Amino acid sequence: MIIGGQVLIAPAVAFAITYLVEIDTQEATLSIQLELMPWILSAALAYGIISFILALVAGGFMPLTVADSGGWLAQLRLSNRYRNPEAVDSARERLRTSPFGRMIRIVHEQVQTRRRGLLEVHGGLQILAAPMQVILVLVPVIAMQYAPDSMIADGHLFEFGLMVYFIGLMAGFRIYPLYAARFVGAASTLRMLMEKVTKLTWTLPVLILWLIVRVLIGISFNWLGIDMENWQSLAVEKRLIESLLPVEATVPESSFIDMLVALSVLPIATFTTITVLGGGAIAVPRWMQDPANRLVEIETSNEEIETVSYDYEFDMFTPSEEISEPMDSEPNTDAGLLPEVPIGGLSGWVASQVAGRLEARKKAKE
Repeated sequence: MIIGGQVLIAPAVAFAITYLVEIDTQEATLSIQLELMPWILSAALAYGIISFILALVAGGFMPLTVADSGGWLAQLRLSNRYRNPEAVDSARERLRTSPFGRMIRIVHEQVQTRRRGLLEVHGGLQILAAPMQVILVLVPVIAMQYAPDSMIADGHLFEFGLMVYFIGLMAGFRIYPLYAARFVGAASTLRMLMEKVTKLTWTLPVLILWLIVRVLIGISFNWLGIDMENWQSLAVEKRLIESLLPVEATVPESSFIDMLVALSVLPIATFTTITVLGGGAIAVPRWMQDPANRLVEIETSNEEIETVSYDYEFDMFTPSEEISEPMDSEPNTDAGLLPEVPIGGLSGWVASQVAGRLEARKKAKE
């Protein structure tokens, strides 16, 4: 329900705010453009589904049960390596090093160890994702604007922009967990302070970020001097929506900008929500932990073992006062012999053996 609200409701509301209400400042009139409703609903559904798929693929989504089965192919019985030890180890390693696995560890530490709320951690991660989302919008636009004409074939500017976008998306999903692990605590605290001022839901931060990015894109286009009318191949998105809709729909001329905003904001926002819900609900197994943390645990355990061994050796050869028994006041008739049952582990066994041999020799001489 939460993911559906972000994937479907947020873009529909954002499109409605942007296009549905038209205000004429000269005549001081307000009108509702109902002819854009088919495009608003269809675009929200299409971009939501695409963003959800991109979040799963680029983020390396894999449940723990799939990793324990040997991967997706083994889980779907498309491979004969179901629960094969090598396939399970490989699948676990892919999950551990994937963006999804790293974010799961971050959320689990914040929720289970530091006892932060899910909404607090989710809001903090959404704040940290904002710079990456803005970059994902600007990089394809700048690449399409300033790339040499010799690099792009005629009529393929749109495909070139999508290629740059996908490369940036894959790199962004890899970079995002790296700095999120370092600053998630401060961002979550900021989110908690914001919650005291206003009540934010799971979907509202995405909607606010969408509108902010939409305004920043318009400002950056004017600052960079980008003229959308010169990009003839950008009408692909418009023609695609018109062909899919069963009725004739009016598509805004700036719909390409909304597509860029949707494909930059929604995938990371959806990915963040999935990891927060997953990391807060599951117990992270030992094999999924960070190797650096496991190394520290191993070194600490070794130091404790060495300390215990040292103390044990010391107690064997030098019995302490706590375990020593009081001296017998009666005279010892066998003063030259070691006691039959000496105190101490290894030293006691050695002493008993020596005492036995001495007694045997004494009897032999007699």
